Amino acid sequence: MMRSMFAGVSGLRNHQTRMDVIGNNIANVNTVGYKTSRVTFQDALYQTLRGATAPQGNRGGMNPQQVGLGVTLSSIDVIHTPGNLQTTGVSTDLAIQGNGFFVFADGNQQYFSRAGNLTMDTSGRLVASNGLQIQGWEVLSDGSLSGQLKGITLPINTTIAPKATTEIRYTANFDAGLTRSLIYEPIIVGTPGNSVELSVTLTPGTATNQWNIEIETDTGAVVYTGTITLDHTGKVDAITNPGGTFTVTLSDGTDIDFDIPNVGDKPNFICSSATETYTLAGKFTAFTSSTEVFDSRGTAHILTTTFTKIDDHTWHWITTSDSGLVLSNNSGTLSFDVHGNLVNSSGGPITFTPPGADSMSITPVFSSITHYDGETSIVWAQNGYEMGYLDSFKIDSAGKIIGVFTNGLTKDIAQIAIATFNNPAGLEKVGETMFVKSNNSGEPAFHTSGVGGSGRVTPGALEMSNVDLSQEFTDMIITQRGFQANSRIITTSDEMLQELVNLKR
Repeated sequence: MMRSMFAGVSGLRNHQTRMDVIGNNIANVNTVGYKTSRVTFQDALYQTLRGATAPQGNRGGMNPQQVGLGVTLSSIDVIHTPGNLQTTGVSTDLAIQGNGFFVFADGNQQYFSRAGNLTMDTSGRLVASNGLQIQGWEVLSDGSLSGQLKGITLPINTTIAPKATTEIRYTANFDAGLTRSLIYEPIIVGTPGNSVELSVTLTPGTATNQWNIEIETDTGAVVYTGTITLDHTGKVDAITNPGGTFTVTLSDGTDIDFDIPNVGDKPNFICSSATETYTLAGKFTAFTSSTEVFDSRGTAHILTTTFTKIDDHTWHWITTSDSGLVLSNNSGTLSFDVHGNLVNSSGGPITFTPPGADSMSITPVFSSITHYDGETSIVWAQNGYEMGYLDSFKIDSAGKIIGVFTNGLTKDIAQIAIATFNNPAGLEKVGETMFVKSNNSGEPAFHTSGVGGSGRVTPGALEMSNVDLSQEFTDMIITQRGFQANSRIITTSDEMLQELVNLKR
């Protein structure tokens, strides 16, 4: 038989293998995490007809004469170039930007894959589409990772115990341009055509929380003088009235008697001859901020802090409970320098005992309060919280699985492991877009995301196949032509053999 016929047969067989690989690549063009393969050929053994000779005397050397025996496979390589990322928005979809692999396990057998389309089963386990559980480390209470690599299971029924508030931190600016003032308007008493206009004048008193009040008629007659004393919330605490009442005479000679009792948070003028009440409406320089705090059982309580300006550089603060809790050490002062910086604060920590819970001690922190000429604003933050149930979870770019609880808190639950190999091309495909280690891949090294060349995790995305259709179709044409040419070798060799057989005729 002719050697060319066997060479043609080897060409047909190997081009058929190459076509099988190309067909598999094209079939997996939309397979998540699929890595394309390629086929390379090498020439087979040679039959030496004459060996090479060295130059001798006047004769030159002669090259060897060899006839090749066909083609054989050199390699079927897996190309691990990264595929494009497709954003899915699904929280359990993961992709790796780098050279690493996700780790899955079935008992003691480990599998490695670039496909990160995960789901959570009824027991909280994160699994691949074939049910294999993704591997990682548990995050311990101190934030460190457990040493053992194991399957990641979300603690779907876990809770976070409540924490009592121990600190309230205020961040604010008190408008330095505010003055101690009261807004008021003239009061008309009587009836149309038979009335008197009362003008009210207020001036700061001798004490920081006092105002001198004077009321006069439209004829200039002063009918009332007194002092309004405020508490530190800006509310009326007391009114002094020499004589207790004042009388206004209308144009027809009718007298109207007025009394100024200490009613509510505004001074009221009550007419003794009628049911009508005239209120001196106004607002003193004070503002409030309400804060929700939590006791040892996680019960919420509302504390309201009122800030009142005392002088150009001093403000008073007092904290009260909206539910009637008795507070201690709940007031003090804040002193600012000429630059608007806080230089001293007094009062606190605020103490009280909620019903059925431990006694509380809350430190108010005012260090972030300024006293600049600008709009008054205040925000607060406290460090307590109520009990919370695990509500959902998310995965960040560091590969950490973070639990989100109903009380708004988050907690690191687990860390996804990323494996790297010295020779990823040496991994063995086992189907379902997974690999296992081989003798030539090396042992896996396990890292967290972004460490050791493992690449970073991209949540909410999947890595698509790295199959290049234009390259595959080109290779398909080349393979087809190669197969066709090798078939011609066989048919031509057959015709030559036929001629040889015909010599006998």
